[in-house]
Amino acid sequence: MMLRRCLVFAALLFWHGGATFYASVVIPVGLHTLQPPGRQTFVTRTVTLVLNLTGAVALVLFAWDVRATRAPRSGRRLARWLACAGMLLTLGMLLWMHARLDRLIDVQNLQVLDGEALRPLHRLYVAISGLQWTCGTVFAFLTLYAWREEATRSETEHERLSG
Repeated sequence: MMLRRCLVFAALLFWHGGATFYASVVIPVGLHTLQPPGRQTFVTRTVTLVLNLTGAVALVLFAWDVRATRAPRSGRRLARWLACAGMLLTLGMLLWMHARLDRLIDVQNLQVLDGEALRPLHRLYVAISGLQWTCGTVFAFLTLYAWREEATRSETEHERLSG
């Protein structure tokens, strides 16, 4: 149980925390530092690919934890499954959109091939990333509650058996 929880916690920190740090710090710094600001596209392209691949691994760990956690509240368990489903759905959308965005840029020459087509697709990508972040935050809170509930239940059972 401890190994599973540590892996889930590490995945949350790396994927969800990494996305939070990237969106709130790296992108604004890159836009300010890289000239012209459109060069940020080429940094974002690689980092979001790594974040998306990390998300696929994290979701396997999250599903394992939801299945393995012995929490008595079925509503919380269902909510955790729904949060996972939201993260999976948005991840699939982001992977699909990433491939479409890639066709609009020339990585070799660091050029955007079609800025008019890229802008609305990129805005949608950012919005879906925000939805994914929300699902991740909900999952994190629900997971902490489920773990606490499981620990409390285990302590109560232990006291009942030993007392």
